[in-house]
Amino acid sequence: MWTYLDARRDEVLEFARKLIATPSPNPPGDERAVAQVVADKLAEFQVDDVVWLAQDEARPNLIATIPGDGPGRRLILSGHLDTKPAGDMDAWETDPWDPVLRDGELVGLGCGDMKAAVAGMVYAGGALKANGGFSGELVLVFTADEEAGSVMGSKWLAEQGHLAADVAVIGEPSGIVEEWEAVHVISRGAALFKIRITGTQMHSSISDRIHGVNATVQMARLIERMDQEMKDYLTFEPHLLCPTGPTVNVGVMAEAGVFYGVYPGKAEFACDIRTLPGMTEESVSDDVQRFLDDAMADEPELAAELVWELMVLATEISSDEPIVEDLLTAANDVLGTTPAVDAFPGTTDAAAIQLTSGIPTVAAFGPGMLPRAHSPNEHMAAEGPALAALIYGLAALRYLKGV
Repeated sequence: MWTYLDARRDEVLEFARKLIATPSPNPPGDERAVAQVVADKLAEFQVDDVVWLAQDEARPNLIATIPGDGPGRRLILSGHLDTKPAGDMDAWETDPWDPVLRDGELVGLGCGDMKAAVAGMVYAGGALKANGGFSGELVLVFTADEEAGSVMGSKWLAEQGHLAADVAVIGEPSGIVEEWEAVHVISRGAALFKIRITGTQMHSSISDRIHGVNATVQMARLIERMDQEMKDYLTFEPHLLCPTGPTVNVGVMAEAGVFYGVYPGKAEFACDIRTLPGMTEESVSDDVQRFLDDAMADEPELAAELVWELMVLATEISSDEPIVEDLLTAANDVLGTTPAVDAFPGTTDAAAIQLTSGIPTVAAFGPGMLPRAHSPNEHMAAEGPALAALIYGLAALRYLKGV
């Protein structure tokens, strides 16, 4: 296994570059071309059991199964095929879809989030196919639509009953301060909602003569108060792996007013709260409503309505799961250091894979760094794809052999 993958380090890097050079921004969302690149590489490895599954033909998911020598455990390695849009093109120093190597770094849209991990998983699968020596099955699950909520990706696959395994590993970038720093056994949840403010819409020239309620000003005041106080209203059990608790992001979007000359009668802003295991949709919505009730009691002219969007629940698995130890051991063998066990700050496909399909899921362990994702000039260590292939391959072999 080691010899096979070590000899292909340059190949894995070039394959990651090919994936980056195949655009799959979401929105608008179309993973067909990048899925075909993956399928073609799997065919080169003589992985014959590759199934295309899609709710919409432009949004394919791939499931590739690599059987061992007999019955045994079933392991999923999973990564998403889409990326965020490039955003401000003027902020990019290079073409986002022209992956370049610079000072030992790979630069390109989606390199860490998460096409390097996909490349590593494909090559890990190729290594297991070529070398054998294991029981059970390795299943590679490459999903669509993760960057826009997974509706046509992992959620759809799980709801349709297409996912089954003893355990799963998602290759999201697991570095916050440095690459490969932690195996994330928790995926924090996300509560998404808007606050709608109602004021008085009228001709703005008479606002100094006729009393009205400026919805934009009320929104601004409420945003400031919510930013300062909302976290204190949240009910949750402290968690050792989430020492900072939930994360409250106020005003991630905002909209107000009509045009010049119109005193604003409507305004709204959006928020997201990154939640801990145990926090529910009911508890978070109740906490937000309690905050709003107190704010309106203190400011009689404030009329604020909670408009709930959705909540993705947090997931958690025990650090005693065998796959966690297998990942830590493989990482130590490859990197020379043992990662920590920690919580992933964001939300991943673990929500659907674990909560809907019932598969214990490592929420994130992959190359790259989360702070660089969704940013211009996204970059990561150029050796990341090759390291990922080695770590995934060795960990999968250990798990499937039951070492």
